[in-house]
Amino acid sequence: MTPDDGRLRILISIGGGPEAYTGLRYAVRLSKQTCAHIALLYVRPLDSGLNSGGLEVRVARENVLDWGLELPGLRQLKRGRDILVELGEIEPGTSQEWKHRELSGDPAGEYVREYVNPCGGTISLRLRTASDVTTAVTDEAERFNADIVIVGASPEPMTGLKKFFSRKPLALKIAAHAKCSVIVARHLDPGRGHIVCVQDTDQSRDMLPEAVRHAQACQCPVTILSVAPTREGLPSAHNAADHAAAFFREHGINPVETIVETGDIVETIITIGYDYSLIVASESLKPWFAKGFSVSHEVAEKARNSVMIVK
Repeated sequence: MTPDDGRLRILISIGGGPEAYTGLRYAVRLSKQTCAHIALLYVRPLDSGLNSGGLEVRVARENVLDWGLELPGLRQLKRGRDILVELGEIEPGTSQEWKHRELSGDPAGEYVREYVNPCGGTISLRLRTASDVTTAVTDEAERFNADIVIVGASPEPMTGLKKFFSRKPLALKIAAHAKCSVIVARHLDPGRGHIVCVQDTDQSRDMLPEAVRHAQACQCPVTILSVAPTREGLPSAHNAADHAAAFFREHGINPVETIVETGDIVETIITIGYDYSLIVASESLKPWFAKGFSVSHEVAEKARNSVMIVK
């Protein structure tokens, strides 16, 4: 874990499809304002040869980088590096060596390559091996002292019977287990602003400083939304919205709009939130195995655009 120098620390888990690369572009936008530290992580399965004690495979893996061959995951990391070069975060032609790390017992499967961007932030490409991707990503987030984990989701959420007979998507598992904020990325284009969803609860109020920090880094317009399940809950919803709007104004951000609605909270957030780049909601106090039944995680599962769960 590295010391906290006040900069945003963003970990991007790649390998789950193209949405992770849109998340990388979004991270670079944040870095332009805050000179963030960015880490790209690819997690690959443990080698079966190593699991069975195969010495030949072990020795081959120890030398594979010297031979100029590619371990699984290097292609994805190189693509991420090329995007960072294109966006000006890594100087063209910069060459760094892969440094070996041994975290899981695989002597050849864990490497890191580090760069410094023009403003002095660090950029690292990280290759890990693990039997469980979710555990590896959340562990790496703690090692990196990440403020935000960005993980790509499928472009469209699963619906109908497919949802019940499929494994829980990786992005949602990481969102449930990570200790820091998580962005479940779908079509993550920062140009349409953030919609910050608030309730009249301590948990919702506690997330406002992080929501402000993120909006300031993004320089994205902000809309406040509060939804009451019934008309009787409208005073509480208005109170939450007014408090959040005042908090943003105190920190130099004037919300574009404050919206208070009645209806099903999850469906209302998804419907109104679709017009924005990012839906921002506070984490649930429920244990990890029950978070799927909370508002923020249901929104992350069902929304057609990106969702940030603030922790």
